[in-house]
Amino acid sequence: MAGRVRYQVRRLALPSSSANHHSGCEARTYTCTATTTYTDADYGYGWFQFGRMPPQKVQPQFITLRTASAKSSVVSSVSSATSTASNARDSKTRPKETAAAAAASTTTTTTTTTPIQDTSRSGLFWESAGLDIEPRWARQPDIDAIAQVVRRHLGITSPSQCVVTFHSSGTYNKLYHVNSPAHGRYLMRVILPVDPHNKTRGEVASLQLVRCKTDIPVPVVVAYDDTSDNEIGFEWILMELLEGQPAHLRWRKMNMRQKERLVGRMAEFQAQLSRCGNMTESGFRGIGTLGATSRGDSDYVDLMMPEPGPMVSPVFFTGERWHYPVSRGPFQSSHDWLRSYLNVIIKEHSATLAQPPPKLPDDTDREKRESAEGVTRVARKLARLLHKLFPQLVHPPERTVLWHGDSLSLDNMLVDENGRITGVVDWECVSTMPRWVSTQFPEFLRGGVEREEEPHRSRYADVFSDEEASEEGQDGGIEDVPDNEGKTELYWIHLMEYEQTQLRRVYSARMGQLMGHGWDAEVEEAALKVDFLGAVAKCAQGLYLKRIEQWVDAVEGKEFVRLGDVLRGGVAGRKDSNASTTSGPTDTRTTPGITTIKTTATLSPKRGSENQRPRFSITKIY
Repeated sequence: MAGRVRYQVRRLALPSSSANHHSGCEARTYTCTATTTYTDADYGYGWFQFGRMPPQKVQPQFITLRTASAKSSVVSSVSSATSTASNARDSKTRPKETAAAAAASTTTTTTTTTPIQDTSRSGLFWESAGLDIEPRWARQPDIDAIAQVVRRHLGITSPSQCVVTFHSSGTYNKLYHVNSPAHGRYLMRVILPVDPHNKTRGEVASLQLVRCKTDIPVPVVVAYDDTSDNEIGFEWILMELLEGQPAHLRWRKMNMRQKERLVGRMAEFQAQLSRCGNMTESGFRGIGTLGATSRGDSDYVDLMMPEPGPMVSPVFFTGERWHYPVSRGPFQSSHDWLRSYLNVIIKEHSATLAQPPPKLPDDTDREKRESAEGVTRVARKLARLLHKLFPQLVHPPERTVLWHGDSLSLDNMLVDENGRITGVVDWECVSTMPRWVSTQFPEFLRGGVEREEEPHRSRYADVFSDEEASEEGQDGGIEDVPDNEGKTELYWIHLMEYEQTQLRRVYSARMGQLMGHGWDAEVEEAALKVDFLGAVAKCAQGLYLKRIEQWVDAVEGKEFVRLGDVLRGGVAGRKDSNASTTSGPTDTRTTPGITTIKTTATLSPKRGSENQRPRFSITKIY
């Protein structure tokens, strides 16, 4: 899912004689805020551009990094197809609103941004930067108005008895801490109207259902307003502030037994979600977001016994997609849902191709059209395969479950000092999904590498002393970053791969116990459908188009290979037209606690010897 992340860009060590070889880059850590739209298994192609040097083609994703002295920015260049929500302890959000504003004022970039106004969603506009579109606030929430609303709903008469402070900004919301000596601590979430009414209703309905029918620790909703007709001028939710720390910050200090206990608990949560719903022990029927209503329908929603409604997802509400005449649900079947998903992809990129090309197109214009042509072609090919994998007619509507797994990372699991889960947050844009979707691992357990042997710490190189690492973090402004403890990232990557391999087995075994003996067979039967969904999501992002075509051709030829295997190596005996040379070694991995896009890029290949060229490591920090 897409969301706010931070990148740490570190210049690697150089010989002292070449420290000033390139005047445009400083030997320091750059901290960047970006929107990422790829899944952790992706190995897409992209370019990192440093200063005025020619761009170096490297893996793994479509981002451009520009640095000028101590200023930097990272711009994602693919459109989001899924949602990553923000929450009370979302370490992917910017920690300080003022710091974010200061960074914006000092950042230099050559990317042209064009605001996309949308009068149907007051207070929101979309900013286009390259191929990416991000939501922006047309006006800022007033903190005095927020305090006034909070005091009214908590029954506080004295302003001195309620202190409201800004906490962080998410992709679709701003979070404020509320502290009252007499009433306790709360969180106020002020929400952008990306999907007016429905996004707020969906989150509230999901939280209330989960709290009522499971033992999953979720925040209590104190009050909410799914309209902008209030003092703040935006939708909002006032909820309990849960105690605990994001699990990714404690992960490296937790022992394997604590991690196994956490994963087993996550399996229990998913088993409970599979059974809770408006049908006794059977979840729901229909695919969509709880409590959402179609445009023009009655505003009344029974949030105590919610039904799936139109799907609240960036797939349907980002930018101009909001106005597309496509079905948004509730969907009766997987076929209907995925058909609408593909229709959005085709309409979006067909609109790009319908625009007349500029008289003097530049590289960006050509790349946009080539990408649009490729995405449209692959989406149509997936649409043809869709009819073969999923039945078009389903009655009654397909059985579904509330699915949180796509955004269930270690960031939105809160734990205590012993690694026990104290809260699960980030329930925005959560919908009911077909049962086959829930056979996947939670997001933080997914990974394509199986590592059976535990890495030995002593065999890996030391990089920074604790003092140097602390200085780097302070200089770059990075907060809530797991401590590397002086070891190279490669150690943590390999340790992650080993732990994921073991913990996936723990999760599978526990799910088998909870769901019955037929669970393993259900997982096996769902594999092809899960791969199809992954192919659609990557197609929407413009990633792996040739390899997705290879996978489609293989499936149509009744050669049932896993999508992940094709993305990593292609289909045996078939030419991989996505192959590319890179300027340096790359390694993309996912780890509980930190996801690393680890690559080294060499600047200005024609200047200086190999050991004189500056090299950078780029790390995505959760």
